[in-house]
Amino acid sequence: MLVILGLFGIHGMAQTAGEAKPAADQGLLLQKVVDAINPEAAGDRKELIRKGLAAMADLNAAGTKPEQALGQAKSKGGLTGEKTEKMSKMLMEMWNLNTDRMSDPATLEALRAGKMPDPALQRP
Repeated sequence: MLVILGLFGIHGMAQTAGEAKPAADQGLLLQKVVDAINPEAAGDRKELIRKGLAAMADLNAAGTKPEQALGQAKSKGGLTGEKTEKMSKMLMEMWNLNTDRMSDPATLEALRAGKMPDPALQRP
């Protein structure tokens, strides 16, 4: 019986260790936040924002708070200016209005695909 418990314990630790996002993944997630707040980014603005929100949720799950993610995204993208600040503020407002849904698997699946989840997110 002790062996079985030990196996479950080891399995549980392996899952916990595997949940942390590798640095490469974090870089890709951060780039999605950069694209969401970059007024010059190519692509559909709504889709970029949705993917940015999903990336913020994934970064948050890995230990990077949304405010930190936005700051890192501005630095990574070399982004400054009024339009970037406006986009950052709007993204943070959307996060705050929908915080309770940012860990829901169905919501995140839709956002990662650039689609609006059902029910729709609250907007500022």
